[in-house]
Amino acid sequence: MQDYPNYQDIVLVGGGHAHAIVLQMWAMNPLPGARLTLVSPQVQTAYSGMLPGLVAGHYHLDETHIDLVRLCRAAGARFIQACAHYIDPQARKVSLLGRPDLDYDLVSLDVGATPARELPGSELAIPIKPIDHFYRYWQQLQKRVQKSRAPMKLGVVGGGAGGCELAMAMAHALEEQVYSGRLQIHLVHAGERLPDGYPYLARKLVARELNRLGVQQHRNWPVAAITEQGVRGENGEALELDQVLLCTNACAPPWLATSGLPLDKQGFVLVDEQLRAQGHEHIFAAGDVASFSRSPLPKAGVYAVRQGPVLFHNLRATLTGRPLKCYRPQTDFLSLLSCGDKRAVATRNGVAAVGGALWRWKDHIDRTFMQRFSALPVTMEEVSPKRPREIVDGRYGVSLAAMRCNGCGAKVGAEILQRALQKLPVQQSGVLLRGVGDDAAVMELPQGKLLVQSSDQLRTPVADPWLFGRLAALHALSDLFAMHARPVTAQALVTLPLAGAEITERDLQQLLAGAVYELNRHQCALSGGHTAEGAEMQLGLTVNGIADPDQLLEKTGARAGDCLILSKPLGVGTILAAEGIGEAPGRWLQQAVETMLHSNAAAADLFALYGAHALTDITGFGLLGHLLEMLDGSGPLGATLIAERLPLIAGAAHCAEHGWLSSLQPQNAAAYAYVDNPQEWQQLPQWDLLIDPQTCGGLLAAVPAERAEGCLQALQQAGYSDAAIIGAVTPADRPQAPIRLRRKADWRELIAREAETVQGQI
Repeated sequence: MQDYPNYQDIVLVGGGHAHAIVLQMWAMNPLPGARLTLVSPQVQTAYSGMLPGLVAGHYHLDETHIDLVRLCRAAGARFIQACAHYIDPQARKVSLLGRPDLDYDLVSLDVGATPARELPGSELAIPIKPIDHFYRYWQQLQKRVQKSRAPMKLGVVGGGAGGCELAMAMAHALEEQVYSGRLQIHLVHAGERLPDGYPYLARKLVARELNRLGVQQHRNWPVAAITEQGVRGENGEALELDQVLLCTNACAPPWLATSGLPLDKQGFVLVDEQLRAQGHEHIFAAGDVASFSRSPLPKAGVYAVRQGPVLFHNLRATLTGRPLKCYRPQTDFLSLLSCGDKRAVATRNGVAAVGGALWRWKDHIDRTFMQRFSALPVTMEEVSPKRPREIVDGRYGVSLAAMRCNGCGAKVGAEILQRALQKLPVQQSGVLLRGVGDDAAVMELPQGKLLVQSSDQLRTPVADPWLFGRLAALHALSDLFAMHARPVTAQALVTLPLAGAEITERDLQQLLAGAVYELNRHQCALSGGHTAEGAEMQLGLTVNGIADPDQLLEKTGARAGDCLILSKPLGVGTILAAEGIGEAPGRWLQQAVETMLHSNAAAADLFALYGAHALTDITGFGLLGHLLEMLDGSGPLGATLIAERLPLIAGAAHCAEHGWLSSLQPQNAAAYAYVDNPQEWQQLPQWDLLIDPQTCGGLLAAVPAERAEGCLQALQQAGYSDAAIIGAVTPADRPQAPIRLRRKADWRELIAREAETVQGQI
């Protein structure tokens, strides 16, 4: 909940080193009234200094990556997972793939570099940048080499520090194959000096380390082309290689070419000493994507890290009217070059040394740097409140009234609402006669159809308003899918936090655009709604559907002997709770979001096709709560659930085991009283996940046993890869405790046993 209204938007595009530093410093000293947003296609960003150690096997992936989701939460910044592909300096918009443009007041670019493709055949090689993509390729290559019994040759093209470190890291990681003679690693460099740009003594020490690790070096060997057989030199000589790794100069992201920004010959953004794009005082750039025309810098992480504090100051100073600082690149610094097996070459002022102690020093420096991000407190209780030294308290001299009205005085202004609605995608409806713009919506229902209605309202579980709009729409529509009704119209109740008019308009447009995106996917039109000012962002939707009387499915109606099929994995609640306190890695949240975004529409159709006797969606009351509702039908029914069959989102079990549970968990725990043998699961993470509240959870269906396997196969073929038969409906031996739990069981034997029991009773 915010203490100050937002008036200005700062958008950071790219999760590079400089932006990570900005976020870290913002977490320690935020600027109230200015909203910070990070846009990145990845939830983690690699620290380049630790990449050789990652390749060599000295580090795990998480040790070498900054968790951008956690970092943004610590900084109070929004995280938007998206790819930028255009920037409009005049309109001050960043275009994002597959979603609406993002408005900004200030924007900073730290998008790194992309593989250089001017070398013929470069598409056949594995590029070192972007690092996140490279590591996936490296894992596949490593497994391929380890499994192969045939001799192989790998080649690294590029003899800078990065190429040398990569070749030595590969040699150490594949040490057994190298020393057995089954694998050769070649380092190909166009020049004589290896590594390029290092003094004589350092080059001598690096050459000795390369030889020690069995890396074959090719100096004065400029590559003319990469071929299927390896590489071809400019002199026509060929070097046979099974795989080429490209560690040469990278180029700028191609989308910058159409941005209208000043660029150098390689396509990088030309910046001044204050890190501003030349001629654009509202656009900044840092890291590899920034180019200094007077004194170009190497594309190295050390420069980006030093640019971070200057960028942090200058972004704030631009909004507060203070003088900007100049970035002065260091002319000489300590260089620590990794040498594969926990050794390093240190260089400074022409002096060089090598040894294990130097690697341990480098390891300490790198880990200390990474701890700056991982140790940041996430919740406000962990830090002492301080009165802000600076505040952005208006926009162009206009501030909000201190006293806020209630009732209709808390609505969003008419002009803001109109502009936001005008930007929404086109919508069509076969039943809506009058909608947005009228006092009420008017629908004409087809002859013989029933009207099916449901309402849901959510507080935002994510910082991205467009994503929240999608989730809220899917969550509301799920009730219609569970009834096997077809959505036709929806009305929205929007609550937005207090902010300047421009910020409010941006949030409203993004939020409604996300909702309409999902409504349109399901042929459902937004027919109206209401807006209000509040403490935090919320979105409620009342959805209307139509159905033939004989096509409706109900929550009750399950029969003894039915199989229980769950369409999506559990764990949304515990992962959101853990992420809220900084304990869930961004990749777990990413998988949870992907699960939530998977619509239940197709699953509902399949359950109807395979004759489901009962159907419901798993939401706030958790699996156990909604299962009990399903069993509350005709006749005393029970159910047996199988722990090992419950599908879980990655990380959910870990979060539950550590007690990072939803705030609704204590209320949902009342359902435990209906479990006949709780001791069977109480030591398992599945016990807590039985009552874990699900946002956009899956569907639970009671399907006739003879059709269950066909239904499950159809679900998985339709994209519900985690769908599973999790148990069976049984007669209730003890109606006061109808749920029985099993750790392991074959659902077929379970069904057969229940059938025998029923037959015996007859």
